Amino acid sequence: MLLTEVNQLRSGGTDEHVTVLIGSGAIGLYAASELVKRGRRVIVVESGGVSLGNFSPESYASVGVSHSGIRISRSRSLGGTTNLWGGQLVEFQPVDFAGRDWLEGSAWPVTYAEVAPFYRLTYENLGQARETHNDDAVWKSVSSERPAIGDEFEAFLTRWLRIPSFAVMFAKHYESREKFTVLTGQTVVGFEGSGERITGVRVVDGSGKLATIAGETFILAAGTIENSRLLLHGASDESWQCPWRENQNIGTYFQDHLGGKVAAVQPNDTRTFFDTFCTIVRGGYKYQPKFRLRNDVLARDRILNIQGMFAFESSVSEHLVYFKQFVKAALYSRKINGLGDLYRNVAACSNYLGPLVWRYLWDHRVFVPATSKISLLIQAEQGAVAESRIRLDRRVTDGYGLPRAVLDWRLSGHEQASIAEFARRADEALRCAGLASLTIEPDLKAMNPKFMSTLSDTGHQAGGTVMGKSEREGVVDRDLKVFGTSNLYVGGASTFRTVSNANTTFTALALATRLVYHLCGEHPPD
Repeated sequence: MLLTEVNQLRSGGTDEHVTVLIGSGAIGLYAASELVKRGRRVIVVESGGVSLGNFSPESYASVGVSHSGIRISRSRSLGGTTNLWGGQLVEFQPVDFAGRDWLEGSAWPVTYAEVAPFYRLTYENLGQARETHNDDAVWKSVSSERPAIGDEFEAFLTRWLRIPSFAVMFAKHYESREKFTVLTGQTVVGFEGSGERITGVRVVDGSGKLATIAGETFILAAGTIENSRLLLHGASDESWQCPWRENQNIGTYFQDHLGGKVAAVQPNDTRTFFDTFCTIVRGGYKYQPKFRLRNDVLARDRILNIQGMFAFESSVSEHLVYFKQFVKAALYSRKINGLGDLYRNVAACSNYLGPLVWRYLWDHRVFVPATSKISLLIQAEQGAVAESRIRLDRRVTDGYGLPRAVLDWRLSGHEQASIAEFARRADEALRCAGLASLTIEPDLKAMNPKFMSTLSDTGHQAGGTVMGKSEREGVVDRDLKVFGTSNLYVGGASTFRTVSNANTTFTALALATRLVYHLCGEHPPD
């Protein structure tokens, strides 16, 4: 059911055992769907509506390292940030969980071996066929082999969802299942509880009407910034004995990836290079080839986890992107506007439509014009530091009475050296493999601090409610339960201790799968 009024919940039988999920983004809708499959009744509470919406300027501010993602990479609407992302799925690696003695607080209280089985389950729950999970099998399906890039690097594939918006993906679930309720236009502004048990969340609608939604279990899945904001605000509420009031870790260890160009690329043979690194399209699925340093190299040489990918730019790139977006819109029966723009863009790239279709159907690759300029882009892990954090500014409140969240993003100082070493080794490995040579950005090669200003955040916000073995180390335990409570959990990348080189959403979803197993008393898979 899709509802807008709290009083409509009464007709749904709120005397049942209810799990309340705060936020209808990737974690909220996905976890709710999995719980409903197991017979649980769920209520998903969403502050926004069904149309794409943003957070008000009064609700956030950014100081410290410039961070544009707090403004442009978040969505206050049904589906949350999945309305903005591309739907890319990438797994974390063993080194990301194990901890590194030179990185502060980098050890997770769960191991890679404990999380890995839930990646497979999450792929399947998202509709990714089992034969698509193995990189070698995908390369073999396009008559190729995994590229060899020296002894220190490994090539890998990222996967892309066919339907990135979870509001669309799970629409049939919440529209047709009796125990699946999505309540829009209701902003959570506080908690109610007794002792270690949460009994309800207080919500306010657009007209200022207050209400309480009761439940048996609560999952905070409002996104990295909002998860910390709500917990910090709850800790300052004097109307009840908040169980996490004394936890000083809330808001700490905020992280994001650093992304940008590190080098220009000169391929030795254009066709070979394109066959190695152009995006694969096979059986309706899309895979992007990338490369990274091996786990043992990262541990041995004290380098942050970084992935490299190649960007192709030509005079018709913009027109090709527009054409592909139009075709995608038509396939998914979305509303199509701007036919004049379509004709203009098709005309601009008309000479390439034949090769584009041939490349797609015969080689199972995305077409790239041979004259394209090629750049090496990186997505780099940052070293987590406790001083990088989210705070509240109570002098400013939004329209719902919540204080402003202030992001003070800070880096550890290890980042530029790791990026420079990655680029140097990538140049050497690509040359030795006979694939290409790199012209590394001069400021990076010279270790000029100015280079860091050319990089940006990537919208992969994490930390603020990190996992820990105890309240001294984190905000939630290994099962994502908030320390001091018996029934409040946190989902999403805000619980991460490190961010790997990989996009964060897929690991957050795998941990949500693990949480569902925990809540339902199911044994983890082998």
